[in-house]
Amino acid sequence: MIDVVKKFGDFTANDRISLTVHRGEVHALLGENGAGKTTLMNCLYGLYRPTEGSIRVNGQEVVISDPNVAIGHGIGMVHQHFKLVEPFTVAENIVLGLEPTKALGLLDLAEAQRQVAEISERYGLAVDPQARIEDI
Repeated sequence: MIDVVKKFGDFTANDRISLTVHRGEVHALLGENGAGKTTLMNCLYGLYRPTEGSIRVNGQEVVISDPNVAIGHGIGMVHQHFKLVEPFTVAENIVLGLEPTKALGLLDLAEAQRQVAEISERYGLAVDPQARIEDI
């Protein structure tokens, strides 16, 4: 991110912020409430468009118009106020937005459950992919 500015009307939430992150790094952004941390990350993740400045991936300027574009560039974000969809299963919540699909774009629930079970096993997590969030 180079000299990113984000304004909401006359209010400047981010004023010429630059941030460099390399592949494989994990960063925490710290600051007081209202300092603009979430706004900056929302610009990087495609939830907001910067008023000014640029975002580069591997040295090339990119326009991140939505989270799918960000994910396509290898950018992920853990949201501050993460919300689970109560009636959905564990698997449905985990793949939400990146759902494996079958023909005609239909959700491949069996594949989603398989992927979640594989990840759970790899990290030693006792998670039932078919459990509904509201029942846990």
